[in-house]
Amino acid sequence: MLRVGKVGYLNTLPLFYRLDGFEIVEGHPSELVKLLREGKIEAGIVSSVEYFFNPESYWVLPNISVSSKGSVCSVLLLSKKPMKVIKKVRITPNSMTSRYLLTFILKEGYGILPEETPEEGDAFLVIGDEAIDFRNRFPYVYDLGEEWFKLTKLPFVFALFLVRKEAPREAVSELLRGLKLSVRRFFEDLKLGKLKLEGDSDFMKRYFCECIDYSLGEEHMRSLNLFFSFMKKETGKPAPEVISLFHPL
Repeated sequence: MLRVGKVGYLNTLPLFYRLDGFEIVEGHPSELVKLLREGKIEAGIVSSVEYFFNPESYWVLPNISVSSKGSVCSVLLLSKKPMKVIKKVRITPNSMTSRYLLTFILKEGYGILPEETPEEGDAFLVIGDEAIDFRNRFPYVYDLGEEWFKLTKLPFVFALFLVRKEAPREAVSELLRGLKLSVRRFFEDLKLGKLKLEGDSDFMKRYFCECIDYSLGEEHMRSLNLFFSFMKKETGKPAPEVISLFHPL
């Protein structure tokens, strides 16, 4: 049975809403990346920068991602001060993609690069459910999906569904079909009012329908290539020339 990694955040709910026939392994983004690299899971929804660092190891499942086309609503820089005067930033250890995205926004958008600190600073980068919980508690809130869109006019791809290349092709094809069906059923049930989502129901509907984008089209690929070009400058590592999409049986 194919072992599939699931980030335990609200934004992955549609992908796993009705996904059956696989062994689901939950964890933080950084934990799942480690398991995927070590072959302890064969597939997973993980930070998109993992593909940048190890493109030779993976297929990318087509038409599936966790992205935004503007505000993402759950990847936020929460600050006590306006962006231009931030001196120290505490950064979550749970997502490398968000860390590099923040660096891009600070450099390209604001011409600053605050010091990273493990202690309390002027601002902190927070992702996932924690970002949703804390979004109204700071005077300055910067949505990283929105900031990227302002600079590039492109969606941002936070996570890709990666599959190790040695995984059985038939099982991977079944996974792709199952994920697409799960997302479709989730939004059908959401529209029909069959879902009971905890918290502010109006926000939750907006979150899934307006903030998170589960597609992976031509604009997303252009965005990935742009982001990977920036990462090449930051890390000195060559960017993948071609993003290898899995072609189902």
